[in-house]
Amino acid sequence: MTAVAHENALPSEELAEQSAEVLSFIKAHESRHGKKPEPTYFLCGADEHDRVELTEGIYEMFKDLIGALAERKSVQILALDQELTTQQAAELLGLSRPTVVKLIKSGEIPAHVPGVNRRKLRLADVLAYKDLLYKQRNEFIAESSAAYEVDEDLVDVDDLINEARKNH
Repeated sequence: MTAVAHENALPSEELAEQSAEVLSFIKAHESRHGKKPEPTYFLCGADEHDRVELTEGIYEMFKDLIGALAERKSVQILALDQELTTQQAAELLGLSRPTVVKLIKSGEIPAHVPGVNRRKLRLADVLAYKDLLYKQRNEFIAESSAAYEVDEDLVDVDDLINEARKNH
């Protein structure tokens, strides 16, 4: 059995090249046959009949994993019930630790205190909050940009002002 390294490390150049080759195969197959893995993909063993079908979810996860490795990105697989400290949650969310503590106190992110004074958060809860943040940000951007759509009359006025400035 292969030991699993728990520290963060970038993939080697060789692993990145191998991953890029697999990703190239997947993309070529998708362009010929469509996005859904039809015919189905299988994980094969050494024997001819030693194989298991990859579900669409596993296929998509594998493709994302290979894509990240091909770009030499660090990849980590975590259990959703893994517990995080407030500092780890803050780093994952791109927020300060005091902000995460305020979110916990306001009830926006669930947490518990297994000991005397250290708050713990479930990874699944932190990721759900991260998704909520992205959704709220995207909605705000969409609403804000809709309020500032270009008005043709304003463009004409702007052109007239620029022309007047050139003439004076």
